[in-house]
Amino acid sequence: MLFLKVPRKEGERVRKQLLEAGIISDEYEILKDEANSLLMFPVLAPFSGYPTVELEGAKRPKEYKKLSDALAEFLSPKELEMIISSFDIIGDIAIMEIPDTLEPKERQIGEALLKVHKNLRTVLKKLGPMEGEYRVRKVKVIAGEERAETEYKENGVRMRLDVSKVYFSVRLAHERARIADLVRDGERVLVMFAGVGPFAFAIAKKHPEAQIVAVELNPEAVKYMRESVALNKFANIEAIEGDVRAVPLQSHSFDRVIMPLPKLAHEFLDVAFRAVKNRGIVHFYTITDINRPFAEALEKAEAEAKKAGVSVQAQSQRIVKPYSPAMVQVVLDLAVLKQN
Repeated sequence: MLFLKVPRKEGERVRKQLLEAGIISDEYEILKDEANSLLMFPVLAPFSGYPTVELEGAKRPKEYKKLSDALAEFLSPKELEMIISSFDIIGDIAIMEIPDTLEPKERQIGEALLKVHKNLRTVLKKLGPMEGEYRVRKVKVIAGEERAETEYKENGVRMRLDVSKVYFSVRLAHERARIADLVRDGERVLVMFAGVGPFAFAIAKKHPEAQIVAVELNPEAVKYMRESVALNKFANIEAIEGDVRAVPLQSHSFDRVIMPLPKLAHEFLDVAFRAVKNRGIVHFYTITDINRPFAEALEKAEAEAKKAGVSVQAQSQRIVKPYSPAMVQVVLDLAVLKQN
């Protein structure tokens, strides 16, 4: 490659002239000759007043704006169709799904993602579904730094977590903000299955006068929740480690109960009904048939309410997100009516 030798003190002026002349190459890096205080610009043709030299230059990394463009460098059109374009970014970590047939190219795929998203430091590959009582997913580093711990920011709150040790979903950010908007100053709120604390944090940030009790079974999640409580200087969150059935909770003491465990929340409705005040609100999350999502959810709630000797009224209902082709995750905001 042809390089133009320019004294360092003249570098910026000459660089602009080369750009205007259209002869500077953007494929190669500018070289530095520290010993002679020179800059050497890769050029397509000589430039008057400065000597040139032939050198083995280093090519600039190619810039991509879209992941599909970066992947097209080494994947066939058919292979591109196999890559799931949607992936989760948590802090500076990306988590993606890669088909088994593309496993030999997983490192290239991960490195392509790092090239497109400059804020990322690690790419993880999903090794299976969420599993176990802690809802944790096994992952593997395929590119970048060898770690799964990160710091995630949401609505002005900083959260620390390790995605290989705790459950966390960025896709519930809107729902967390919605619940925080419903809370009133001074409420006592119980967050069951609190994870690393995102629902509790959203409420604490918006309502410093609210009192929040967050209960979580996974000790790793509780550890990170307490770290984030300290990090954000929240004084209105009590993080409790344990099974919500075994934790001593005063009956009729909470204005609001949040139950973000859609697969199993219906099995704990009796705990929520006991903890909530008369006419308090229970936010009940569950998985239902896409063809009758709210009717099925209400049937579950009413069946448990009857056993508990209370009645429920759905104040609002919404589909939170798809769960599978035939199922969706929904939430019912239930007013709980207790007999005097």
